[in-house]
Amino acid sequence: MRRSGTDPTPLVSSVTISITAVDQADNSKTITTEETRALDYFYLQDADLPGSFIPLANVTDQNMIDWFKDGMVTADFDGYYTTKLYGTAEMDGT
Repeated sequence: MRRSGTDPTPLVSSVTISITAVDQADNSKTITTEETRALDYFYLQDADLPGSFIPLANVTDQNMIDWFKDGMVTADFDGYYTTKLYGTAEMDGT
């Protein structure tokens, strides 16, 4: 999306990544999902771009993964994918 009506600098408003989860006990089950996360880009529309701003042409896969994971807790991912792999019976309620 454009930064504003007068500034055509493109901003990334969301990222979509593929995540593959593998059973850690014996690698017998895997699941791959495509997940999309909206990014908080609104603050970039009304302020000077920070020195850490990455032009769209320089955005890497790792940048997108990092932006997707920003603010996420690993335990949440573990619980989500355990449920996807095994169903709710495998969850211990914690």
